[in-house]
Amino acid sequence: MAAIDLDLALPAEPLRGLITGYHRVSITAAPPLVDYTVPEWGSIRFILAGDFDVFDAELQRAPAPRAFVLGPSSRPVRFEIARCIMVGVGLTPTGFARFWNANLAALADISAPLDAFMPSASALHASLCAGADLAAHKASLDAHFLTQLEETRPGGFVRQVSDLHALLNDPETVRVESVAAHMAMAPATLSAFCRRHFGFGPKLLLRRQRFLRMLDALHARPYAEWPAFVDPHYADQSHMIRDFRDFMGMSPSQYLALPRPVQRASAGKRRELFGGALQGLR
Repeated sequence: MAAIDLDLALPAEPLRGLITGYHRVSITAAPPLVDYTVPEWGSIRFILAGDFDVFDAELQRAPAPRAFVLGPSSRPVRFEIARCIMVGVGLTPTGFARFWNANLAALADISAPLDAFMPSASALHASLCAGADLAAHKASLDAHFLTQLEETRPGGFVRQVSDLHALLNDPETVRVESVAAHMAMAPATLSAFCRRHFGFGPKLLLRRQRFLRMLDALHARPYAEWPAFVDPHYADQSHMIRDFRDFMGMSPSQYLALPRPVQRASAGKRRELFGGALQGLR
């Protein structure tokens, strides 16, 4: 049996476009529950109580630090929880660029201790531990990031990241050549820019966004026949299944057969509050 209590909130208005949202999840499960993340832009997580165990590509278990950052991802992360209270902050590529200007190629598909990027991580973690609910956590997080906005000046590249982010989220953007033309960048320049600020090259990013649009539609209509949710830019069903295996490491039928307790608990709430179930499409 598992008890899952999950709450979501939008950040303060000036932070939207940089932060996709906040979440607080409290889980008690015996035996421990197992679930998977899906590819996303990236996030930071704070463990307030209990443990959050993650598994690498070789399925080696490692307990997550009390405060850590998940870089942009192109594959799932398996996690296991017996008891945990965790607060998360979803970051857009523009948010990563605005707050840290980190090289996301070095964070792609991995996690790292948050204090390597945020010197105030321990103080923010302590503030979150003192809060009793998501409203208190939102107040602490809003205050922290609004202060950071006031105390830092954005580089000129932040607008370019924002423009490219919007372009990647446009379902009609399907070719690297059109992205390069829109951004007025040579192909090699675009590739380097994408890797630094989005974690991956432009071709993989376009494939990933197409896959996530399809996955979001699948979450909304899990019992529909495949033509009802497959992205129109897939050539056929086998093309879609190849991408599913590439990005999730399993077939659609294997994925749908998984219990996915945390995903299921959050999908409806995310769709209601954010307009979609997947952070990687915001």
